[in-house]
Amino acid sequence: MLPVPGCFRDFEERYPLSLDALITRVRGAPLVSADRDALASTVTGIKTYGRGETIFDSDKCPSHLHVMTDGWAARSISFKDGSRQITDFLVVGDPCDLSALGHGSVGRVTALTSASVTLLNRSALAAATVAHPRLASAFLNIALIEQSTLRIWLAYMGRHDKATHLAHLFCELHARLRRVELVGDHSFDLPLTHEVIADATGMSGVHVNRVLQQLRRDGLIRLHRHHLEILQPQRLRDLAEFDPAYLFA
Repeated sequence: MLPVPGCFRDFEERYPLSLDALITRVRGAPLVSADRDALASTVTGIKTYGRGETIFDSDKCPSHLHVMTDGWAARSISFKDGSRQITDFLVVGDPCDLSALGHGSVGRVTALTSASVTLLNRSALAAATVAHPRLASAFLNIALIEQSTLRIWLAYMGRHDKATHLAHLFCELHARLRRVELVGDHSFDLPLTHEVIADATGMSGVHVNRVLQQLRRDGLIRLHRHHLEILQPQRLRDLAEFDPAYLFA
């Protein structure tokens, strides 16, 4: 485990990047300086993980809330035959395990790349949410956004048009990454293999490849070395029937 970095990015020059990104997720419960200070006071360190390592498992009682600081991770449910269903992707600012605050969680969180998380002490965070109601509302809003996102994923899973499904996933990731300033124009790093995309969409790896080729032929995207460029944003949004309202509290 690494110590909490002494150099904080300018959020007011006082908050770690992961907490900065976490706070930017919340619109319905704006936090004042005292709330942010209380949140920052619960940080105990930063922990790094290699690709494929488990960050969180719902079978274990967490002592900390893990907030993504760097890299990508996936929340998933595994089955006895060795397969898994990915139910969400996690990027900078995303909490991995809201069960630490009693919101409940199923499955595990696995690093898809080298990743680091900021650790927030569970007991201290629980006390902070009692003392600072806006902080409690902020985490409730995030939990509600996660539920809304899962419902959207389930709805698109049942669609027969897989190009629409994959287009929606790309639009969602673009919106989420733009919120934490990880998008350049309409392009962003996408370190997801065909197998990982398949586990998230219910397609086979072969089908994912075919749909990607279709989106390329239609001039909607360019994907090269895990970097995705959206060439025609409005056309992609139209294909996806994308409405980002569910991503914001």
